[in-house]
Amino acid sequence: ECDGAGNDAALQAWLANNAGASASDNCGSVNWANDFNALNYDCGAAGSVEVTFMASDECGNVSLTSATFTIEDTTAPTIDVAAADATVECDGSGNDAELQAWLANNGGAEASDICGGVTWSNDFASLTDDCGATGSATVTFTATDDCGNATSTTATFTIEDSIAPSMDLVASN
Repeated sequence: ECDGAGNDAALQAWLANNAGASASDNCGSVNWANDFNALNYDCGAAGSVEVTFMASDECGNVSLTSATFTIEDTTAPTIDVAAADATVECDGSGNDAELQAWLANNGGAEASDICGGVTWSNDFASLTDDCGATGSATVTFTATDDCGNATSTTATFTIEDSIAPSMDLVASN
């Protein structure tokens, strides 16, 4: 599993252990070498590399074996701060600026992933049609990492009308 730091300790241990291979020679000792150069990254800090291990004897005879070292990212991003509900007073025009700002800010949610970046999306479709120009929408914000793992948080945006009409002219007797 991706550790966010290249899994260097695990890789070095795997290389030093010749990927678990062993060799022996009847006429002397065996020397090991490998052709490791670099990991091939698939997504984020996850990737793999095929390495050929060479066992050679003192007379120059060589035996080869290959194995693959793979770093996987199967862990979804962590929601560090959950999305928060927002309630705004009706402006008579749909409160579009406030709604768009809330959506663009992922409802205030924050996420992180140790193996790569995070991309946000949401499922906002429309506001409900309540009284006047009020309404609400429950929105799921989804944080997806570079390898396609995802986690979500949900919050509601509400437009309310809590102000009584203003009396422009008072009744006259």
